Amino acid sequence: MLIQKVITVVTEFFNEVLKKSGSVIAVAPQQDEGWKVQIEVAEDTEYMRKRARDDLMALYEVTVDRELQITSFERLSLRERDVR
Repeated sequence: MLIQKVITVVTEFFNEVLKKSGSVIAVAPQQDEGWKVQIEVAEDTEYMRKRARDDLMALYEVTVDRELQITSFERLSLRERDVR
């Protein structure tokens, strides 16, 4: 299934290139036959660890073309991880 391949491409990119693991939370096809993907990742920064603060969770939007190449990514938001 194509959506599974898109998810795999995005998660592998974040793992291998950015050294961050995350969870894909949305995948949507685009008019130009590409994909918009949203992935949530923990931003484990040295600043936060020194202050014993919770991890920051970042939401990224990733653009994937029809050849399954990542063409762009952008951090949309940053928040503290919910503790429940």
